[in-house]
Amino acid sequence: MGFKDVIGNNGVKKILHRALKQKKLPNSLLFAGPEGIGKKQTALIVAKALNCLKKTSDACEECTHCKAINNRNFPDVMVISPAKDVLKIDQMRLLKDTAYMKPMAGRKRVFIVCEAEKMNDEASNSLLKILEEPPPFSHITLVTPNPYRIIPTLKSRCQIFLFSPIPKEEIQKALVARGFQPEKAKILSLLVDGNLKEALSLDWEEVRSQRNQAWDLFLALHRREKAAPLLKQYSVSRGVIKEDLEKTLEILALFCRDVILIKEQAEPEFLLNPDFEQDLRGLARSVPLSQAMDFLSEMDFAIAALRRNLNVNVLVSSIFSNFLERSHV
Repeated sequence: MGFKDVIGNNGVKKILHRALKQKKLPNSLLFAGPEGIGKKQTALIVAKALNCLKKTSDACEECTHCKAINNRNFPDVMVISPAKDVLKIDQMRLLKDTAYMKPMAGRKRVFIVCEAEKMNDEASNSLLKILEEPPPFSHITLVTPNPYRIIPTLKSRCQIFLFSPIPKEEIQKALVARGFQPEKAKILSLLVDGNLKEALSLDWEEVRSQRNQAWDLFLALHRREKAAPLLKQYSVSRGVIKEDLEKTLEILALFCRDVILIKEQAEPEFLLNPDFEQDLRGLARSVPLSQAMDFLSEMDFAIAALRRNLNVNVLVSSIFSNFLERSHV
């Protein structure tokens, strides 16, 4: 995999390519951005470009060095991940000690620290000096979805590259290239919030089942039917899994946005759930625009609350309270 094979973030790739070509790549980097958008893959491409036998600003994917790095058995490239959800001082000490040793097989030693926000205080302090003055033959890249959890003194010693979510159009193209029908690819691209890795891992039948279940709940809430049994089934039998709940809320929000689009007489191609178009149009005829807007606000608030790590069990009981109260009117 070279730069051309990483989808999205063309600006970041262009800067890295130019820096490699001009031999001006900083020795301490920080790649920050949401999950599943290619940060680690890009860091590995940089590692290959620094050691490639055929190229100097990209990976050729053909030489022994590139192949060895892909197989994770190149002695001068080390990928460090949390042990039991923590990056510990022993791991950073190993990085620091190894970084001062000259490369054994390649031109550069490269260290990729994944989930760098999980360094404990001791590990962070151990890494400070090597980031400030790394040997000229060693490059260190910190990879994180949450740079705000990395201490400022570490960040100040790195050149920061901010990665953006992958545009849904590019995710859709990637899914179509892998055999998905265009309509299904469009729907899946809207469900992953720019996370290409998640999109590629989704099973359409599982997604379809989840969307059908969410639609039943959506109807019950808007029609003021008794939604409590549906909520109980969702929360109790499935154990109130945060990721599942968040995805269901996102699907509900997408349905609601479509109802609003229909109420505003938008063109059909703008619908986010084209396979539910007829059902959505039927519901839109009986749902006031103000009710749809209120519902969307509730869903957006609930999603934000989940992402702030509010207690899931409490949230399940509270986010639908207004709608459940209406169902008994």
